[in-house]
Amino acid sequence: MLPRHRLGRVLIGLVLGTFLVVATLISTAPASQPEDSLPLAPAVEEREPTSDAVAYDAVATPAPTPTRIIVTAESQFERALHALLIEAKRLRVANAAAEPTYWTRLDPRLNSTRLNFLLFGYGETHEPPLTERAFIGSLTIFSYDYATRQIDLVSLTHDIRAPEAERYLHDQGQGLVGPIKIDRAFGIGGFDLMRRTVEDATGLVIDFQLAFRESAIAGATDSVFGGLDVDVPLGFRVNGFYLDGEKYPGGLFQKGLQRLNGVQVIQFIKTVPVEEHYDPRLEHNARKHLVFRSIMDALKEHAGDVTFLGRAALFFSGQVAHDSIAYDFDLRSLIVDNLRSMMADLGRSEARDDAMPGVQRTLYVVDPASGDGGVQWVQANAHDNPITQRDIADHRYGELAMEVPYHGDPYASDLVTQYWPDVRRLIASRLAD
Repeated sequence: MLPRHRLGRVLIGLVLGTFLVVATLISTAPASQPEDSLPLAPAVEEREPTSDAVAYDAVATPAPTPTRIIVTAESQFERALHALLIEAKRLRVANAAAEPTYWTRLDPRLNSTRLNFLLFGYGETHEPPLTERAFIGSLTIFSYDYATRQIDLVSLTHDIRAPEAERYLHDQGQGLVGPIKIDRAFGIGGFDLMRRTVEDATGLVIDFQLAFRESAIAGATDSVFGGLDVDVPLGFRVNGFYLDGEKYPGGLFQKGLQRLNGVQVIQFIKTVPVEEHYDPRLEHNARKHLVFRSIMDALKEHAGDVTFLGRAALFFSGQVAHDSIAYDFDLRSLIVDNLRSMMADLGRSEARDDAMPGVQRTLYVVDPASGDGGVQWVQANAHDNPITQRDIADHRYGELAMEVPYHGDPYASDLVTQYWPDVRRLIASRLAD
């Protein structure tokens, strides 16, 4: 069951839909607010690099001068994000005041120009011969960088071990808890646990979260976009898959630009190729990133199309009403309370920037045989990590289909500096390119 914010969900969904339409018609930037000058992150002092032998280069103590990102010539896309940007700044300042180690646990350099959304899609998986039908979740961070005005996508394989979830259950009185995969954090501890786990793992501030059934993607593809054009990198065959309890047969995807309907998009994202060993470009999250690119291309095509956004509004409101979408932010204060001032901008004739951002970087945290690395299957990791070797010998892993950071210690007192460093370094280096 999806947690939180159920009161008036039909009304809120409709209001958000109205906001989507209104946002395309706004012709001037919103009036400046005092909160505009708040920093997204504190400035940090530059330091000489330390030896590679250091297991983790802890974040420097923040200098008193903040890094302020004030967008003076907002694009239409940025105007639509403006209320969320202001709220993110407020939340970061408040959280840093409440948690003394906040900007040590999180990376101020990485977050100084970014607004981050965690998208959690979930549904059923079919992975023969090991799994006929099981729950699976997909974690992707949608990061808008105000410095480049582009989007970066960071996905984490659902197979990564998440000690935060294990400790959460232990604190609830469940005793010794076995290794738990990261995609279970939401089901175990809701948005709070999922945010903490992903922040620890990446160093990125998770400003806002959206959880949705994968059937919502299928529905949006058909009802809102009328299909998506996806550039398939290689021709491949896939096994069958489950969607909302129904099993669909296997299929074939041809190489090149393909027009896919909703069911085909889900099949493209989540199904397992028939071949036991396949090109990394066909990994689940690599295919998911291709669909994200297709969605952004479609949004560019429909920028300013009120009919299109009307369809999006109606679809979103229906998904919220049927518990297919949940969120951890207050739509009422972020959208409804701003609607009046936004409406005042309608009809103004000043020029506006309708450009939509593109996807600049994609990063997939998974065993390097399948993606960008940062983590490793436990059997391979056991060769160099004595802690993983001991866990396997003690039969701690009920299944070996789990991944851990290269040098990670899941029992360390500080998971940020002793379990997640390999993942955090990978993300920091790739997003700084």
